[in-house]
Amino acid sequence: MTRNTNNDKVQEQITPLQKSTTAFLIKPCDLINSLHDKPYYTEEWDFSTSTSYSTHKANASKVSFRSIPAEFVQSVQDTLYHLYHYKKQAESLSPSSRWIDVKKIGLARIAACLNSTDWSTLEDRNVLKSFLRTLKNCRFSYHQLTTVISTLSILTASGIIIAHIDGDKIYQQASTPKKTQQHIALPPKMLQTILNHALSVIAAYHEYRHIISQVMEAAYDIKRRGEAGERLNFDRHSRKGKTLSMNRSAIEARVTKAVKNIDHEIPDFRPDIKGLKLGEIMTSCIIVVLAFSGARIGEVLSFNKSNYKKITINGKEIIVLQGETSKSHNGKPKTTTWQSHPIALKALELAYDMMQSTRKCYEQKIKDMEEEGNISKESIEHMRKQLNSSFITPSLFEQKSNNFTYINTINESIKRYLPGLGYKHTQEDIDTFDLLNPSREGQLALGRPFERITSHTFRRTFAVFFVRYGFGSAQGIKFQYKHQNLNMSDYYANNAVLGKMNDLMLDTDLLDELKEAGIELGIELYDDIFNRSENLSGKQGEAIQKDRFKQLEEGESVLMTLDEIEAHLRSGDFTIVQLPSGAYCTNATCDRLCGTMPFRAEKTECEHKVVTDKGAKEVAKQRLRLIKKFRALNSGDQLKSSILAGLKIKIQIGESTLQVHNINYTAFTEEIIALQSVT
Repeated sequence: MTRNTNNDKVQEQITPLQKSTTAFLIKPCDLINSLHDKPYYTEEWDFSTSTSYSTHKANASKVSFRSIPAEFVQSVQDTLYHLYHYKKQAESLSPSSRWIDVKKIGLARIAACLNSTDWSTLEDRNVLKSFLRTLKNCRFSYHQLTTVISTLSILTASGIIIAHIDGDKIYQQASTPKKTQQHIALPPKMLQTILNHALSVIAAYHEYRHIISQVMEAAYDIKRRGEAGERLNFDRHSRKGKTLSMNRSAIEARVTKAVKNIDHEIPDFRPDIKGLKLGEIMTSCIIVVLAFSGARIGEVLSFNKSNYKKITINGKEIIVLQGETSKSHNGKPKTTTWQSHPIALKALELAYDMMQSTRKCYEQKIKDMEEEGNISKESIEHMRKQLNSSFITPSLFEQKSNNFTYINTINESIKRYLPGLGYKHTQEDIDTFDLLNPSREGQLALGRPFERITSHTFRRTFAVFFVRYGFGSAQGIKFQYKHQNLNMSDYYANNAVLGKMNDLMLDTDLLDELKEAGIELGIELYDDIFNRSENLSGKQGEAIQKDRFKQLEEGESVLMTLDEIEAHLRSGDFTIVQLPSGAYCTNATCDRLCGTMPFRAEKTECEHKVVTDKGAKEVAKQRLRLIKKFRALNSGDQLKSSILAGLKIKIQIGESTLQVHNINYTAFTEEIIALQSVT
């Protein structure tokens, strides 16, 4: 009896120390320390069963060691094992896979420059000097050096290195400036193409979302029955008495065939056991939520239909999404509010409801893991929390990790989205792309597919579009859902109201992006006014033109540099609003309509109005639209005479602008029929 008990204890000690991708989770003990071949010496570590700071990070569940040189890899893993448990004990919270991955990169860089993994040798001044020289020769960017310095810092904090190594000194001696690139903002037509397709997908499948779930439930049942050796009714060629082949490929062929034959009423929906069609629909849903909220991908992946809220302020209804930020605050996510659009609810409903049968399968998988008792209570709760998301991974039988959010392939799906639509870039796209993304000039080219779109592309595009185009306003870019134009033109006004509500925390980083996009646009517009446009009109334009003539007489070719313009914008000295008419208003507190009303002309011209040569071309286009509208209304109806009079004045004011800017036109002389009949 005693011998058996001792054998059981020995077995309990040995079993958890088998090599495993999760062995790094085992607490340090004498037994592990005594082993030469540690159980965590594996090609990758799997964090899917470990709670961490962030709940929805891209590729969050795995840390790979395949890129680490063989002579360093085990020492790097030993160090990371020590750091993982040091940080977990110090902060009572498990480090995330992202944190470990960054420290892995830092250790690899240190080892390469040191040509050793004996970190303590850095305490020697001569070794440290040699290390810094080698580090400088690597020509790492500021960001890459930050990874090295943060790793050295944690090595010191954890006691692996005793001497303090000055991070500022490393920056000074080893940094190489590197030009950073902003995230991409898409040209309007490219975004329109992406969103119009995504919206059409939601329009096509939203009403069938529950049926999709039922069809997939039937598909999963077929898969289970087929693998159990059951003869499938859908296989029309099977004969009674014939032995079914249980070869893997034969089973897959029978299951695939049977799934394709599932009877349903969903248009253009071909079920597949791998969830490929579900993935296509879900990608469209994610793109719509990203584009109509400006949230990060990690935040979007925490959303479900309950995150959609309607807030009434001063009698006005505002649509918001409320969820946890993926950018944590002191290690803990906070609830944040993003202003959105009703279409987001359609996307969240479709994604959530069509995955209900898949969700039930994952729930059973988690229940089974809980009963087995090999996973912590915190990890089980974490996995169940993930299943609350609208965006869980659609490939039920391909899912290997315990991270159930649709994160591992979403950026790849987004990258392929536009090329998959067969979109051909135009020269206008390229010109606009270079304008919106000066640090990426030349990356978009004719005849080359563009596959640099990521989830964050929609966040920056969201900010840029609100500033430049009004994002779906009457004068801006329009997006089509069924037979409706989607409109979010009240975004700024609504955000001002939301910002005054103490119980709401807005996405301050997104608001900063909006501010920066506004400054970028302001620099561009004022540069056009001061330095590029040959002619200026409008009262403020005429005053600036006089100053320009004086500067030219004094030999100056530039009235104001870009740096000077930016300084004025950031200090608040300069403000500018781009009007639908093509003109600019330079008064931040102006309460005039400045030509925004379609049937009214100002009696006196705004003293802050500026029209450049570029803006005058927009005035010319607007004039043609006004003439078309005038002719459509000019039918002799006395009630329309005042509207027609306003239109005619606006047309003639536009002509005076065109004259200043040397744009050819034929004078508009048509009379109002209703007024003629009165005389």
